[in-house]
Amino acid sequence: MKMVTADLQDQENIMALLEACVANMRAKEIYQWNEIYPNADIMVQDIQSKNLFIMKSDQEYYGIITLNEDQEEEYNTVKWQYEGKILVIHRLAINPTYEGQGIGSNIMAFAENYGKEKGYDAIRFDTYSGNPRAVRFYQRLGFEKVGQVFFPHRELPFYCYEKKLT
Repeated sequence: MKMVTADLQDQENIMALLEACVANMRAKEIYQWNEIYPNADIMVQDIQSKNLFIMKSDQEYYGIITLNEDQEEEYNTVKWQYEGKILVIHRLAINPTYEGQGIGSNIMAFAENYGKEKGYDAIRFDTYSGNPRAVRFYQRLGFEKVGQVFFPHRELPFYCYEKKLT
């Protein structure tokens, strides 16, 4: 298992992983993602910008994460704690077959190390408040909830998290 930068030949497997995640979330009555988001166009953009990373082996895709500096417009309403160079996490997805096996923790450790190596001061992201397992996961990793935002077509808020890297 290794973390690599995604390329276009990975797109089909990435989309299959995302579809499995959406189906898994729906089965748990978590309506964070759907057919509209995340979609193939977004994933191709992530791949082309070299911001999408995959944990994979020769045969299997375990999880993905997008890392960049793009902050949602809604983030302007949050009272963030840290200034400076900010790394933003988007679209962390774990293959449901491997849930509970440390894949998410390993990918988040990769994100933190990546941020430190690239000179980022802090990491930010949001997660759907209707996904209690994800909320507990991020808190367990030491991320602080600093606010919440609402996105179109979602009933519940997304909690905003932050962690200092330096």
